[in-house]
Amino acid sequence: MRGAWARLGLRGRLALSIGALVVVAFALVFAVVRAQMSHESAVIRHEEAREASRAGGREPGEGSSISPIEDAQSDVEQALLLAGGAALVAALIAGYLLAARTASPLRRFAATASEIDAGDLTPRLQTRPGEVAELRVLAEAFNHMLDRLDRAFARQRRFVSDASHELRSPITAIRGQLEVLAREPDPDVADVRRVEAAALREVGRVERLVEDLLALARLDEGVGPSPRRVEVAPFLRELAVAAPGGAVELGELGAATASFDPDLVAQVVRNLLENARRHAGPGGRVELSAREDGSELVVAVDDDGPGIPPAERERVFDRFHRSDPGRDRGSGGSGLGLGIARAIVESHSGRIWVGDSPLGGARVGFALPGGRRR
Repeated sequence: MRGAWARLGLRGRLALSIGALVVVAFALVFAVVRAQMSHESAVIRHEEAREASRAGGREPGEGSSISPIEDAQSDVEQALLLAGGAALVAALIAGYLLAARTASPLRRFAATASEIDAGDLTPRLQTRPGEVAELRVLAEAFNHMLDRLDRAFARQRRFVSDASHELRSPITAIRGQLEVLAREPDPDVADVRRVEAAALREVGRVERLVEDLLALARLDEGVGPSPRRVEVAPFLRELAVAAPGGAVELGELGAATASFDPDLVAQVVRNLLENARRHAGPGGRVELSAREDGSELVVAVDDDGPGIPPAERERVFDRFHRSDPGRDRGSGGSGLGLGIARAIVESHSGRIWVGDSPLGGARVGFALPGGRRR
């Protein structure tokens, strides 16, 4: 029985369900009407018997095999059976047509889903003016999901392409240096040292890129931070002293503690300082500051470089994005630093942004919840 029901389509199930409801409803009506008529017949027979006994006439029903009451009851039963049969046939036909109309957009949606399953994300579910609101809501939600998947796959393809290009560049440079050295029958020490320095520099770029990719992979896997209370001023002062590329000025640091993962936030600050130093140049100014804003800890890194145009300020957090590709690649940047910084800050339920700096360049700031003044 279950197998036969499972093989029925939506049209057959709905038609049988409506038919069953009609049968049950008419059975109840028939039973109630029959019981009521039987009761009325008994009452009338009782009254006829009383009248006949008082008049001393013939017995009730004498001279007739079927009383008018029984004849009327039979007619009503036949009419109910005919009406019930007609209603059942009409219900089966109406259920089938209603299910066919309901299943038509679902079959159309299934055909579109089959095209998408084949690898084409461009088709979208189309609705018609006469379709019910639930189907329109389903189509809109499905199309919204497809839009997000399409954008995600496009980002993934672009990410793989960018990562491949970033890895290929230093490998090509190392190979070129080795080929030049190999063509020398008797290379001198200076040439060997030069190739060694160039190869080590490019290997360092590959190592930094691989470390950044691993960091992004861990963050994308949802590895959450391990927060603990940290003294903000000593923490930032130590990062400023250890920052490569030149001195970092310290602005207001505040007297506060905050709850965050020190290893991850240290990576954010280092990435921001490295990015600011790259834009400010060797002789430029870079300043690190922190303050309390309500329950948030706000950290800012300022530089006096050329700044970041407003149109680029949101895109700088995209992975492998560069506003000046040649300069960043030449200075060893992978284009992942700000993307990693945003991922870490958001894993702390914080926010990160780019704005104008009082030094004349760019300010990259981030806010973490859980700041507290001592």
